[in-house]
Order: sequence, then structure tokens, then C-alpha cells
Amino acid sequence: MDTAAITQATVERLIRTEVDNLQNDEKKAQAMAGLCILLTQLQEPSVPDELIGAIPFFFSLLAADGAEADRGMQANAAAVLSGLMALSDDLQNKIIGQGIVGRLIVVISAVADTEERTLQLNALACLTECLRDKEQEADALIAAGGLEPVLRLCDPALPERLQEAAADVVCAVACADGARDALSQQGAVEKLAGLLATPNHDVRVRALMGLGMLLSKSNDNQLLLAKNSAAVVNLLAIMRQQEDQDCRIVARDIFAGLAGNSQCKDFIAQAMRA
Repeated sequence: MDTAAITQATVERLIRTEVDNLQNDEKKAQAMAGLCILLTQLQEPSVPDELIGAIPFFFSLLAADGAEADRGMQANAAAVLSGLMALSDDLQNKIIGQGIVGRLIVVISAVADTEERTLQLNALACLTECLRDKEQEADALIAAGGLEPVLRLCDPALPERLQEAAADVVCAVACADGARDALSQQGAVEKLAGLLATPNHDVRVRALMGLGMLLSKSNDNQLLLAKNSAAVVNLLAIMRQQEDQDCRIVARDIFAGLAGNSQCKDFIAQAMRA
């Protein structure tokens, strides 16, 4: 007997039950939370039609604003949509085609300065999933003013998981060559440089990856980082530590680029003497 198939069939049955429960006001919140968990156990070829059919319902939750917005439900809606997009390119395209990027920008902008950490985290993760291999969506994000609230959340004072999620979005945008100028103009280099001080591997590696993309072909960005003595000191510290080899290698490559730029050398020397 194929136990994997039985497990999958059970997951599908439970998903159908929870989708039915979305119509029950008393069960709706629990159903949303259940779907978030069940999605992590679902295999793409067997996504129940009922769940796909419920996508407009999840959008309706994200569309609520002001006093009508249930932030907990919105957080779960973002998680469900993110999980669906992660399952297949077809589902990613379907959800993007319904305007999810614009809706997420509105939500993130509304809660960027609040304590709604779960919604911030889930909305950022959903946005990253939207941007996966989608240069057109990166352009749409920029055009809609979506970089500013995301960069606001690249803040070393915030929880590390939130820093990581925000830096993930920046890296996803930076993968689109045409988006890098906009990132630079809106302060992404300074924001990512500020995250280098964190001891968290996941945050540091994303900050370094983002900086690597933004600095590789930009003399102005290299100079901007070189003038940031705290960032240079943190870069050197990452290069010298032995515990995190991935970060060490990326930091070394960034530093080599700065050291090879004649305009940066004096600033680097000053930072090293400080």
C-alpha cells in the first residue's frame, strides 16, 4: 500500500474541508490557519480545485483596508497565496495575473510602521514569491512605489526574520538588471549596508548578495559603500571570521571590488585605521 499516496489523499481531503469552512464565520479563522499548515504538505500536481477556486476569497481579505481589515486573516491569506505560488509556475502566473503585487504593496505600506510583525513577514515572503524570475513584476513594484515600504523594513532594529524577509525582496528586485538604478536611488545600498552588523547568517548573506548585485557594475555604489566606514569595518569583520564561510567568500569578493577601485582606496584605508 502506498502510504505516501494515502497521506496526500488525506491532505487533499482536509484542504477541501477547510475551504468549505471558509464560508463559516465561526470557523473561518481556524480554516485559514489550517490551510497555511496543510499547504506545506501538499504536492503541486494534486492541488485541489476547491483551493484554486478560493483564490479570489484570499484576494478579498487582502483588499480589505482601514477598520475593515483583519490583520491576522490578511497574514494567513498572504501565506496561503505565497504557498500556492511556490508550488508551480502556473499558479504563480495565475495569482500574479490577478494583481497580487499591487495589493501586497498597499498592505505592506499600511503596516510598515506598525507592530503587525506576522503580516509584515508573510506579505514580504509573498512578494518575494511574486518576484521569482519575474523582471516585469519587479518593474511594476518600482512603478507603484513599492520599494520605499520594503526598504523601511530593512532595519537592524527589527526582528531578524523580518530583516531577512525584507532583504529577500530587495535581492529579488536586484536580480532584474533594469531595477538596480531605482534600488540605488532609493537608498538600497545604505539599507543593506546597515544589515551587515547583524550576527544572523540569513540576514548577512542576503545583505551581501544584494550589495554584490548593486555594486558589481556601479562605481557610484562602490564609492557610497566605501565612504561608509561602519559598513567597511563590518565587511572586514565578516571576511575575517571563520564560522560562516558563505558570507566570508561574498564579503571578500565585495571588498576586492572596492579595493580595485582607485576612488575607493583612501576611504577604505581610513576605515581600517579607525
